[in-house]
Amino acid sequence: MGSDERPHGSGRKRSRTNRTSTTSTRRTFMQAAGIGVGGLALGGFPGTATAVDNPTPRLETDGRWIVDPDGNRVKLRGFATASLEFIDYDWYPFTVEEVLEHGTDGETWHPNTVRLPITEDPVHEHGMEYVVEDLLRPAVDLLADRGVYAVIDLHLIRPYVDAMGNAEGMVEDGWADDISGLGFDANVETDELLTEFWSAVAPEFADDENVIFELYNEPTLPLTWADYGEYGADVETREDSWLLWRDAAQPWVDLIREEAPETPIIIGSPDWTSETQFAPEHPFEGENLIYASHIYPANGHPDEFDDEYGAPAEDVPVVVTEFGWDPDEEFEETVEYGTTSEWGEPVREWMESYDNMGWLGWCFDDTWAPTFFDSPDEGVGEPWTLKDDPEQQGWFIRQWLEETKDDMVPGGGNGEPEGPPAIDGTQPADTTGDGLHNDFTGSGSTTTTDVNVFFENIDNPDVADYPQYYDFDGNGQVSVTDVVELFESL
Repeated sequence: MGSDERPHGSGRKRSRTNRTSTTSTRRTFMQAAGIGVGGLALGGFPGTATAVDNPTPRLETDGRWIVDPDGNRVKLRGFATASLEFIDYDWYPFTVEEVLEHGTDGETWHPNTVRLPITEDPVHEHGMEYVVEDLLRPAVDLLADRGVYAVIDLHLIRPYVDAMGNAEGMVEDGWADDISGLGFDANVETDELLTEFWSAVAPEFADDENVIFELYNEPTLPLTWADYGEYGADVETREDSWLLWRDAAQPWVDLIREEAPETPIIIGSPDWTSETQFAPEHPFEGENLIYASHIYPANGHPDEFDDEYGAPAEDVPVVVTEFGWDPDEEFEETVEYGTTSEWGEPVREWMESYDNMGWLGWCFDDTWAPTFFDSPDEGVGEPWTLKDDPEQQGWFIRQWLEETKDDMVPGGGNGEPEGPPAIDGTQPADTTGDGLHNDFTGSGSTTTTDVNVFFENIDNPDVADYPQYYDFDGNGQVSVTDVVELFESL
């Protein structure tokens, strides 16, 4: 379904993680057609004979890992498009099909996962039949045919409780001139919106094995630094906000799980999905749950990320479902301002240091910033030109995807289950899902015999050189105290 009128807020991504700025990040380039940085210019996306074409069996979680049905460890890598209803407007230069076909061509782009955002606008304006049948179903089916996982992302950026109360406080503090300028419909409570969306989407896509649900893009308020609304005074710490979020969101997880028992669910967090640190200690109830992080240059340098975004991945599956940067001057006051050399490259190194952390870059578009492409004027135009300046993200993420296209994919290859070497012909196993290998005999459980085998091999390089699998006492190395810890766990 198309329209000749642009919806309120079209083409804009409100600043997500900057706690003081609500500056719009819509592109304001005023370039003439054809002026670019030497990237591939696309006046139209040709159909492609090839495709990514990986298998897409149903994924599930195993401890901190995402795995396929054979236990092969899988790392989600890819990007998000602009919201599907935005692409569906008549004035957008390409169709959803053309965008997805180019982004999964298997020649220049090699994602194993594409994130499909749906904002609240089409839910209010056109209803869920349009969302499911016109927007999501064609996109999900195309990605399935091309061997790519589809993350259905309910792309909300709004308070997770008491929408109107928080909206009134935001206006009083100058976030917008009035409630209509906040980017969400405060007259519709968040619970009502979540229930309407997932009651329609979950049963429709429950049997699609290439589908993953992303519960809620960015819950925003309440926070410790914004005490608006009914619950504001109750949130005195960041942990308080996580617990309030968990209480509010657990029924939505339960709703999805009732309709789609096996579909993995990605769960965000308050403060624009930046409170991932609390997921291990205060997890949601349910199976096959993955936790999201959203990271932009305003969040800091990667050497600051471990406690909040890295440490959780040591216990639970984590996917960075949004990250990106742009060095152009117009972004100086936004959360996205950064360069490849100072931020993008260190972020890649940091993400890849966590062997179970997936990532989805933002955004395979010319308008929803930070973008992979340029186009003339203010965006929503053609031709698209890949941003291939060394400090831009477009070329960098494309290259990253190509270099890792065979790494940790369903079906094995470089995605074979990782683990320590065999001991006397027996592969140690992790029977508890915590990443530590406690079964040395292949019995499927831990007994005193396993403890003895561990002790007898404590100096064996096939054990001593793999503390990530045997560090039961958490001191970073393998020693007799790890044997004691294993024995005391019996």
